[in-house]
Amino acid sequence: MELQRVSPESVGIPSQAVSEMLDELYRYGIEMHAFMLLRHGKVCAEGSWNPYRPGVQHSMFSFSKSLTSTAIGFARQEGILSLDEKLVDIFPDKIPDDPSENLKKAEIRHLLMMGCGHENEIEWDGGDWITTFLHHPFVYEPGTHFLYNTAGTNLLSAILTRKTGQTLTQFLRPRLMEPLGLSDIPCHALQDGTEMGGAGCSLTIEDMARFTQFVANKGKWEGKQLLEESWFEEATKKQIENRGAGWDGDPDWQVGYCYQFWRCEPEGVFRGDGAFGQYGIVFTKQDAVLVIQSASMRLQAVLTSVWEKLLPAMKEEPLPENEKTLEFLQHRLNNLELNPMLSMRNPWAEKSLDGKVFLPDQPAPAMTDLIGGAGKFTPDGGKLLSLGFRFRGDDAALLCRQDDCEYEIKLGLTGHFDLSDVNGVPYGANGCWKGGNQLEVEFRNTTKVTGKRVTFTFLEKKLTVTALSTQPEGGLNDDPTPELTFTLSEGEAETKGKMYWETK
Repeated sequence: MELQRVSPESVGIPSQAVSEMLDELYRYGIEMHAFMLLRHGKVCAEGSWNPYRPGVQHSMFSFSKSLTSTAIGFARQEGILSLDEKLVDIFPDKIPDDPSENLKKAEIRHLLMMGCGHENEIEWDGGDWITTFLHHPFVYEPGTHFLYNTAGTNLLSAILTRKTGQTLTQFLRPRLMEPLGLSDIPCHALQDGTEMGGAGCSLTIEDMARFTQFVANKGKWEGKQLLEESWFEEATKKQIENRGAGWDGDPDWQVGYCYQFWRCEPEGVFRGDGAFGQYGIVFTKQDAVLVIQSASMRLQAVLTSVWEKLLPAMKEEPLPENEKTLEFLQHRLNNLELNPMLSMRNPWAEKSLDGKVFLPDQPAPAMTDLIGGAGKFTPDGGKLLSLGFRFRGDDAALLCRQDDCEYEIKLGLTGHFDLSDVNGVPYGANGCWKGGNQLEVEFRNTTKVTGKRVTFTFLEKKLTVTALSTQPEGGLNDDPTPELTFTLSEGEAETKGKMYWETK
């Protein structure tokens, strides 16, 4: 079923309030990727910031935890497990020979509420992580001490697999994904095959909206009660105190933790929450849902913008439409883009480089590994054999040849991000010349949260490539990727003469 699209005013939200929320996010410097606002189950505002696209699955980080919680709810409903089952009974083969009293008390519900009793998270050395988790000291009586514990959520996924023989996503597919019309959600797996229910899922913005609306509906979808209402009443209420638990005093991290959901400061509001600002917010009193994909470290600022600009403007009755403000909002939503670099061309250098091929001076990683962003769990593999360039008017591209494939990535030199598809993975790029011999390009693998700012420096017959990671709020960070050097291939050097910068 398609989600119905309506105007904000028709569901009691002024278009201006949506614009003011976007203004506030911009004022805080939040890097937004996408959002979708629903009221009474209808989409009333949505947008994606180029090069991010609404149909592309985006790294969710800990928003995945809410999906895992929901899977446990389905398993309980079907009698596969109960929340008071003891970890020592589920994993008798992985517990210490002499388990502590606190470990013996630890139950599934304590994993759900982040209160299993650990004082700190495990340090995994690549061995049997479940054994490591169960041998880690259970310092506190379960249910008495909050510790945000991603490994504990991964253990919930492992419990589901032990009970059913299915992975987390296999279990959820017929129960959640297919009935809600979600895309086939991928989830990164650990070495033992356990899917990372704590951080490994990727969703489109509409996947997020449909799932969060399902939670807001307390398990009902298209008139069918798929998951019992009582589960959501339990899963979204405060289960454990989290005040003073190391979240720097941000108010929306001090209001209580549920079963892999967070309570929020405004009354009747809770959320699913992933790193860098992946939010699924439910406003129970207003019958509204807001989902956000972003790349921010100012997590409280994102929520504060919503509480101050959007929430107070929601009215119970439809509002008269203001054609001017509605048209302004729609125009804005249709033209969202990350802050691009201004177009700065160098036609003489481009003419020299068009068709040239450079060979690496040392073994070089795949270009897609060089430009991959945060949320990239595993490298693509492959070795880079050559880099080439094409400059023909607005058609500017980086040509990559590897030992396993060939592909090109548009460079976006017209003041906007250009989109490319590399072996099924969407990329955006935006670049400009910084001088006579230096080309700077920001690359985004748009399934990830951050990207890479890559500088190509040309000197005589040499090319040097350096990369910095883009950071939330527009920063750049040192990158572990070493500087790479290339040499113009001998045939190119012999037949095409001097490069532009050699004549300066």
